[in-house]
Amino acid sequence: MTVISKENRYLSLKLATLFISSVVLSQQAFAYEPSHSGGISVGTMGLGISASNTTQLHLIRGDSIQWRTAVSGFDADDEFSVSIAGTDYDATDYSRYSIKGGIDWYPIQSSGWGNDVFLSGGLIYQNYSANYSANNKKAYTVGSTTVNPGDLDSFTADVKRSEIVPYVSLGWGNKIEKTPGFDFQAEIGVIFSSDDPKVELKAQGSNNNVTASDLTKEKQSIKDDLGGAFAFANITVAYHF
Repeated sequence: MTVISKENRYLSLKLATLFISSVVLSQQAFAYEPSHSGGISVGTMGLGISASNTTQLHLIRGDSIQWRTAVSGFDADDEFSVSIAGTDYDATDYSRYSIKGGIDWYPIQSSGWGNDVFLSGGLIYQNYSANYSANNKKAYTVGSTTVNPGDLDSFTADVKRSEIVPYVSLGWGNKIEKTPGFDFQAEIGVIFSSDDPKVELKAQGSNNNVTASDLTKEKQSIKDDLGGAFAFANITVAYHF
């Protein structure tokens, strides 16, 4: 009769335990589905990073709701031309930063491309500042006064905005489900900004005929042009884990 020593019994038990544990872990790994996403984005709000996570919330049967937050922004020190309230400016020291938080709702449950369509909404904090210098090589209007070349040495507008406002968007991609890996997202939307950015105007020159009333009127024209809703767009490369 074969006698099994205590050492052999212990070794056999240990090997069996390790085998069972490895089977359980492999099954868990096979059944694993990602619930998080991190990405890098580029768009009209600049370069950014984003994070998403699945939720257990539902609005209709078969839908999916994810929360998402994103940080983006850019600085520009080089001059570029822009038209504001009918006047051509060269923009310098331009910066825009934003923090966005909201939910992405995927209402369609299908095996086709529609499965990745989402509607999004939430709040966005935006901090914006820029220095604009009018193009003095051609005539422009400040308030009710026409400024001809040579009348002013410089006419500048400093614009700042810092606020928390709502946004809505429509997009495709980055639905977190099934297996880990890379994904793509494209989004277009609207930010509902206020109509009251902070504007400071300065007119300098020996032939300066711009009045205080002109500056007040021009300031309001700039606020009206830069305020209100504006569109945004971005694309994101994300990884699900």
